[in-house]
Amino acid sequence: MNFIKLTALTVSYSAVLLAPVIAVAAFDPAAFQADKEQHIANVLERIQVDQKNLSCVQTAEDHAALKACDEAFKQDPDISGTKLKTSKSNSVRSD
Repeated sequence: MNFIKLTALTVSYSAVLLAPVIAVAAFDPAAFQADKEQHIANVLERIQVDQKNLSCVQTAEDHAALKACDEAFKQDPDISGTKLKTSKSNSVRSD
């Protein structure tokens, strides 16, 4: 193995081994806390949506009422899939 290949290999292995150290050094507690609070808010919002849907389903007395719950769930702007998908994508960061 020549010197250039050995040097490139050494640099590659060093980068792989140092990546976790660099990631820990770049950890920002304030950013983590903000991300954590946003994630909690998203989870609580989904819980509220599920509780509203659960309440509707529990009070349903026939298949037509269950279908009405499904339709209301799909049409309600507070619980629309678009809003939930947006909150889910915002909760996962690619730092």
